[in-house]
Amino acid sequence: MWADNRVLDGSQGLFRLREAGYAHVLGVLEEPVQCERLRFVFFPWLAEEGPVSCGTYATKDPVTGKDYPFRFNYFAKGFGMSAWWKKFFTAGRAVALGYNVLAVDLDVMIMDDWYWRVKQPPLSNYHMLSQNEWGINLNCGFMYFQNAASNGPVAWILFDYMYRAVRWAEDDSWLAEMSPSYRKHRGMPITEQGMLQECVFSCAVGRPTYAAVLNIWRDDKEAYAKLNTTEHELFKALHDPLHKVWEERKAYNVTGELAAAVCEQYKKTNCTAPMTRVAISTVELKMPHSGGQYPLHLGGYPFNKTLGRWALAYKAAFAELGVPLPPDPEDPATAAAANATKPELFGYLAVRDGGESHCMGCWAQSTWMMAGKHGWWHRHLLPPVQRGKIGAGHMWAGLMPGDFQKHLIYMWTGHWNRRIAARASEGRQRMFLANQPVQGPGGRVEVPEWRAVVAYAPGVVHPGLSKEQFLQAAAGLAQVAVAFRAIAAWPAVPCDSDWALLPEVRGKIQKPIKHTIPWSTYLDTTFQVVPFGDSLESLQCDWPGFSHVDCLVNRQHQGQEVGRGMMGVEFAALRSVLGGRGAASTQNTIDLGAGPAPPSAGNMQFATVSHSTLISLNSEALLSRLAMETIAVFWLDRLLGSVANMTGEAGEMYTRWHTKCQALHYYTLPAAHRQLW
Repeated sequence: MWADNRVLDGSQGLFRLREAGYAHVLGVLEEPVQCERLRFVFFPWLAEEGPVSCGTYATKDPVTGKDYPFRFNYFAKGFGMSAWWKKFFTAGRAVALGYNVLAVDLDVMIMDDWYWRVKQPPLSNYHMLSQNEWGINLNCGFMYFQNAASNGPVAWILFDYMYRAVRWAEDDSWLAEMSPSYRKHRGMPITEQGMLQECVFSCAVGRPTYAAVLNIWRDDKEAYAKLNTTEHELFKALHDPLHKVWEERKAYNVTGELAAAVCEQYKKTNCTAPMTRVAISTVELKMPHSGGQYPLHLGGYPFNKTLGRWALAYKAAFAELGVPLPPDPEDPATAAAANATKPELFGYLAVRDGGESHCMGCWAQSTWMMAGKHGWWHRHLLPPVQRGKIGAGHMWAGLMPGDFQKHLIYMWTGHWNRRIAARASEGRQRMFLANQPVQGPGGRVEVPEWRAVVAYAPGVVHPGLSKEQFLQAAAGLAQVAVAFRAIAAWPAVPCDSDWALLPEVRGKIQKPIKHTIPWSTYLDTTFQVVPFGDSLESLQCDWPGFSHVDCLVNRQHQGQEVGRGMMGVEFAALRSVLGGRGAASTQNTIDLGAGPAPPSAGNMQFATVSHSTLISLNSEALLSRLAMETIAVFWLDRLLGSVANMTGEAGEMYTRWHTKCQALHYYTLPAAHRQLW
């Protein structure tokens, strides 16, 4: 299951799960009309692929008709996004009813059969699995709950994580009374992830603890003094016991087919050798209980004991399930029941252990930083002997600078579905980033669709170009695009280019490169280039510098339009859709008035053309092709350095674009700003 308020992202996320064969997928959106839009996206395939399950929660008071304060009927005021809380509220009730639940964010991808991995030892022993963030801290973008008792520790975690937030949203008087600084701003920097982690930690030590007060009070010395402690001492009191019980490298033997499917070194090895042992960061979850005692040195009791209507409504939502629920850890009378509750097991996946090379649990669920950027998420490019080494992936952190990065990673790795994008964007032309409405400085900006694309012909941008020359070529292309009111198909970087390689292999690796996965031993994927393509033999690389929002889309105020661009991976998809109609020919090659024959391969000379010449030579062909074609591609058959004498509206537009798009003035940026891209 997943929860969000974005239909486009929801449709792609749902597609990825359905493609993996997971039929029982529940999406939670904010409004019923969004569920209808989601079903509309999948309508042509419902008969073949099954129905779309989607639900919403009430956003309005049924009596008054007014919106709930957080548009979710358990919060007196909101913290973050309501979808955060709805996700695990839904999961918690499902787990209490006996379901096993895979709760994911929409940036999760399925690489192989997740359930085959989790339903056999060692993972089948675990009741709660989570992606690791760092140390013993969790990331809730990927969590799985299985075989958890309705009245056990996991069910309590999924109840109490939100119960705490609901109570503070309704009555934070204790926090304000203790902290003068909090009393002034009333800021509540909590998330569902932090509260889930806090409840896991409570189960690990066997008593409810409230580490969130450290984040809420920050360095308010007066608040800690009232507890007869300090910020540092409270942190130690809450966290030192955790490290005593946590087993950060619990070893397991693996045999049979699983031994051939596990790996912990995705950066430097091809993972073809079977492994006999794996490690998991783990802790036993006990049912926490206070015994009626809340020592001040552990943070005291941060609530009003008298529950308000919101907290009572939240408790009722679980009571109405009609199943045995966990004992109340605040009631001294339930201490014996808590002590008698059977422990459950918690485990971390995707644990970075000892640097970027070693990843515990990545064979079940991985991250972009630990496996994806090394090539392991490119399912279609993996040789047969390397397939099936990862179950799932979560985008998370370590992404390259820029914007639209998650959407682009789906495309680069082959996890983006064009038919879904076209349905969700309401048209094939609209499925490209350049033609989609965006959030601008003044709100949502509707943009007219641009239907012409200009690109360099294959081979014009070649491996011999330096980065400076590559960007000079891109600037020339951008000027032509503005002159034609077309989308610039930003050139892909030839993966053999020296500046796409790691410094230590430049001049030492044989060219043309025979590409392999992991390519992180020779390509600079942190963060210079990202490979894509239909095969390792035809591999191309995108430069993420073009992915900054103002290099791709127009988000300016009306009348302040800038140019638009298209990443190499998007242009490759467009060419695939167009087939032969998009191939370079004399009819769609831009006439620069520079002679009939294009320069030879490997040419380093940059042509120049005047704006008036460019328009006069090509306007008729442009208009005629746009009259006949939905999207028309025009090719440059030589490197273009600039379009001279751009004046009027085109000149003003390019000046604005040059200012906004960092890639077009890359070498004017401070060196520190250019370090990673």
